[in-house]
Amino acid sequence: MKNIEDIKPGEKIDYAVRITEDMHHDFLQLSGDDSLIHTDKNFARANQYKDRLGYAFLTTCILSKIYGTIFPGGSELCLKQECNFPNPYYVGDDLRFTVEVLNKNEKLKLLTVMTVVENQENAVIFRGQAVFQLSLCK
Repeated sequence: MKNIEDIKPGEKIDYAVRITEDMHHDFLQLSGDDSLIHTDKNFARANQYKDRLGYAFLTTCILSKIYGTIFPGGSELCLKQECNFPNPYYVGDDLRFTVEVLNKNEKLKLLTVMTVVENQENAVIFRGQAVFQLSLCK
């Protein structure tokens, strides 16, 4: 858990994860989203995709893990998260999450970050700013 005083604008962290079949299935079970674009390879191919698409909002679940356990690491309340999904990804893709500090306000304990998620081909599959309020005490 980081104190806002220890966080510097421009600071970055990277986190990598492979989207497994189990993760995909667990998200389907949790969300109830059984859309054919996510569950049927033939449907996905008929719609010009090479395979079933990964769930866009599974990436935001991974962000929750990053924000809550890695950076800033459990000392924050997420006030805002913008989500843009410019490209799809597929089950089995390797995703790289990069979180960069854009701004901080020590007095208000506010931290603004930009998160970009890329697949193994460096295609951006997620981009969005988040604003956190860090805890006032530990």
